[in-house]
Amino acid sequence: MIDMRKVLIAMPHYSETCTRGYRMLKAYGCKIIENHYDRDYTVRELQTIMPDVEGVIADSEKWCEETLTAAPKLKVIARFGTGMDSVDVEAAKRHGVIVTNCPGLNANTVAEQAIALIFCALRKIPELDADTKRGGWSRVMFHELCGKTVGIMGFGAIGQKVAEKLQGFNCNIITFDKFPNFDRAKTLGVSMMSFEEVAQKSDVISLHMPLLPDTRHIINAESLRLFKDGVLIVNTARGALVDEGALAGALRNGKVSMFAADVFEQEPPAKDVPLFLCRNYICTPHIAGETFENREKTGAATAAVLIDVFEGREPPNRRA
Repeated sequence: MIDMRKVLIAMPHYSETCTRGYRMLKAYGCKIIENHYDRDYTVRELQTIMPDVEGVIADSEKWCEETLTAAPKLKVIARFGTGMDSVDVEAAKRHGVIVTNCPGLNANTVAEQAIALIFCALRKIPELDADTKRGGWSRVMFHELCGKTVGIMGFGAIGQKVAEKLQGFNCNIITFDKFPNFDRAKTLGVSMMSFEEVAQKSDVISLHMPLLPDTRHIINAESLRLFKDGVLIVNTARGALVDEGALAGALRNGKVSMFAADVFEQEPPAKDVPLFLCRNYICTPHIAGETFENREKTGAATAAVLIDVFEGREPPNRRA
């Protein structure tokens, strides 16, 4: 008889959209606590829930010293996604908690969102949709992507997928990555360059870097001076890569023609975010990874991690 393991699924709607993973955990005999909010748990809520929990499928809630101290039985946190900025990995190590993530699984869906935002911004689709529904019939001009230089900042799994998807649009693709993958760049016909070169040469910038101490606010008032006048910037990575106040200023003075983002520095954002006053700004609510296909894949992968750890096996993609 398998001992019943208490598991917290912090990812909202997991049982509805990650049916395979949910069935795996139930079949293993787990006692499951689900997040029924449409938001992340607060630290205080987690402290209340965690005393008997042994495994977690994590969304973007904070796994910090305070949370982990309240979880003496916790063995594993399986991060539903790639980004690790919500998990204090060193604190997890101190508490003997295994941490994993799912690199690459959401690459296609996030890349599709990045491409969608590029075209929404270039073709002014949200603005024209709203104007036409109000009775307008605007005659506007915009630029084609064909022939333009697209700079991909961050050339991991998602950045590479964006480069793949851009192949048919006859644009010049350049990229910056702290750890350049020259072989993959050569295969995709992409030129690896420095951050400064990509900034100076690109008509369109797509951000795909992880949030680290040296990438926080990498797009700021100083670095924006490097960019072409009228550049279009898209961010489907992490909100804090961008200094939102500085970018709002650049949108107002025309240095940046459009900014399209799926992420915010603070999530959910406050109502007075300066960007909300800019007409040349498009946003979506950090939803790039929310496809049925990605949910099923990542749901099964995170469930498998918990079962691996409970069975004493080494899980894939271990970060702590």
